[in-house]
Amino acid sequence: MREILIIEDHGVVRAGISHILEREPGLEVAGAAGNGQQALNLVRNGLRPDVVLCDLHLGDMSGIDLVRELQQLAPEAGVIMLTVEASEHYLSEAFQAGAKGYLLKEADSDDLIYAIKKVLQGKNFICTGLARRYKEQLLHSKHVAAPQPEIELSERESEVLHLLADGFTNIEVADRLFTSKRTVEGHRLSLLHKTGARNGLELIKLAMLQGLINIPERRLS
Repeated sequence: MREILIIEDHGVVRAGISHILEREPGLEVAGAAGNGQQALNLVRNGLRPDVVLCDLHLGDMSGIDLVRELQQLAPEAGVIMLTVEASEHYLSEAFQAGAKGYLLKEADSDDLIYAIKKVLQGKNFICTGLARRYKEQLLHSKHVAAPQPEIELSERESEVLHLLADGFTNIEVADRLFTSKRTVEGHRLSLLHKTGARNGLELIKLAMLQGLINIPERRLS
């Protein structure tokens, strides 16, 4: 049984999420908190959730700050931000803080379960609607370089790119490709250089924009 901690300051929303999760085999709501301090107290008292569903705006602290705290107390927990904020700024901050997923509250229950299962598999998750919105923003942004259609990737670079887009770490990519972590890091640096990306998240977005990878039907993970 995989344990879930829900952190949401609206009681009705907390109850609704709990109801959805309790109907899903293999998942158990191990705790629920109405603010960040309550959540931290639960973890400090021994709760070790497999997945945390965390609102971005809590009464006593921001969800981003809470993610950073949880990374120190329970680094094994995969945090999914569950929010109304369809903002690239918040998305980037969440992942930089250590979150593994970002899901809008407008998503249906199937998407919520899907996101949890992906994070339990060790992958990252971004809901499809948000990923598609960012693609449109990138197309019209003055702050992002225009797509470079002549980018050429080696077969191995393409393999590494697709695995990174699926949320695998450098070590996991190395294991799957039967090579060393150092070799994978070299390919990743080459991908950053060829696309002009500054970090992993921007690499995936630019690769998507330039047609090097496609957005899956349900998510960018």
